Amino acid sequence: MKNHHHNGPHLPTANSRSVIHETIAARAYDLWLQDGKPEDQADAHWLQAEREMVAGRRESAADPVLPVSF
Repeated sequence: MKNHHHNGPHLPTANSRSVIHETIAARAYDLWLQDGKPEDQADAHWLQAEREMVAGRRESAADPVLPVSF
């Protein structure tokens, strides 16, 4: 019997991509405010927000919450 479960990479849906975009945009805006609203820094703030999000996802994946029983 064949295994019909998909074990490949999870590809984000259009809705999840929208949520990711909105999350990055909100964080980039916060960074811009914290930085004193400088002009011509949108790309730098966006990239920093992306890096933070990727680092957070790696941290979450590397540190799963598992039930512990003794």
